[in-house]
Amino acid sequence: MDREIEEFIEECYLTCDLIIGDCIKLSRELEDNFINCTVTSPPYNKHSVGSTKESLVKEYIPGKQSNGVFRKIEYDSFNDSLPEDVYQEQQVELLDTLYDKTVPGGSLFYNHKVRYLKGDCIHPIEWLRKSKWHIREELIWTKSTGTEISGYRFTQCEERIYWLCKGDKHPKMSRKCADFTSVWKFPPDVKNSHPAPYPLVLPLRCIEAVMSEPGVVLDPYSGSGTTGVAATLLGHDYIGFDLSECYSGTAKERIENPTKRDIENFRKYSDSNPQISSFLDDFFY
Repeated sequence: MDREIEEFIEECYLTCDLIIGDCIKLSRELEDNFINCTVTSPPYNKHSVGSTKESLVKEYIPGKQSNGVFRKIEYDSFNDSLPEDVYQEQQVELLDTLYDKTVPGGSLFYNHKVRYLKGDCIHPIEWLRKSKWHIREELIWTKSTGTEISGYRFTQCEERIYWLCKGDKHPKMSRKCADFTSVWKFPPDVKNSHPAPYPLVLPLRCIEAVMSEPGVVLDPYSGSGTTGVAATLLGHDYIGFDLSECYSGTAKERIENPTKRDIENFRKYSDSNPQISSFLDDFFY
């Protein structure tokens, strides 16, 4: 680990709790009004869509990068093929539970995508409107790349990030954060061995936008720990849930000992955001 990063983590006495288990059950055990910000991306319930063309998709092997046209979405401990009504009910249950566990004025950034199943469109807004959360803003994450092998639709190269807020009190962003548009353009993290990661810049931008003071960040679908890396490097405590012992072990190691690539991406982000946090500026510079 970069010695400056190691010293920073030690000096801030940051805590990182990674817990293996069902995210809804574990979320219920959290204290009410405890979480400052959640950044997460649930499994998309894709029913293996997009992973059946063996001539175009290479096999996904845990711990190794896939070189196929696009990855097979196969999780270590989860079958991403629930009946759609059950899936949406579970998402609302989790969202409502996290609402109760979030401080008034706190935020949840929810990364999902528009899906096309059996010739029809399924939009995340369908279940988000059924939750307790106030939908503050819909952001578009454009990855500038995608694959549409069927020829029946234009290539889908974007996902959605919903900024959800609790109650009437909403955080006011710094001028720097507010200057970002509602369309975020950066590539996916193709070097991460997890089947469905987002890049480090995504949680960095979300957390920085709403947390100017140290607090608690949660990711109920912790996966490879990207949110945890972002939270820790920004000076916050982190809680992550995941069903997979394998993913949790990898995430713990990555958060406690950020990779060279994570540190480089963090520094690149910090250099482009001079107001990232005054205490970070004082420590590093």
